[in-house]
Amino acid sequence: MRDFSKRFFLLALSALLVASCAEKEKKLFQEGKFWEEKGEKTKALYYYELSLRENSDYPPVLKRMGLLLAESGGSTATSLYYLEKYYKTHKEDQDIQRELFRLYLTTGYEKEALQILEEVRFLGKKEVADFFESTYLCLTRNYKQKDYLQALETNILSNDPYYAPWVRACESKI
Repeated sequence: MRDFSKRFFLLALSALLVASCAEKEKKLFQEGKFWEEKGEKTKALYYYELSLRENSDYPPVLKRMGLLLAESGGSTATSLYYLEKYYKTHKEDQDIQRELFRLYLTTGYEKEALQILEEVRFLGKKEVADFFESTYLCLTRNYKQKDYLQALETNILSNDPYYAPWVRACESKI
């Protein structure tokens, strides 16, 4: 009976530690969100990093870290690391799909960009898939750029400010 009590105590203590860590990672994430919303990206990244020290697979932090780092051009590799890690378990996240697609194209990872395109197509998002495909073809091929640009400009996504640089990048290739 004494052995059972010892095991129960250790199991209960382990459960309390896990719960305590989960609360700590959430608090640190919330602190990071607070600073991010105030425009203090460096402080936000600091608290996100502290949260990841508590749980290196905490999805909300992986997403925010990846997206924040993607905004600064010098952190592309680190951004890709966080976004890819998040994306493995959140394939349906459109924000991450488009950011990964953009980063892959701008860094020359054409094969990975095509994989994102296929996943978008598989999810049945026709307008997004068409836009991604035209962008991909315009930026990676040296022919028919005017056709690809026209397809981009007539796509409903061309009105989205996020995608405007994609259209301009295609225009600059003509």
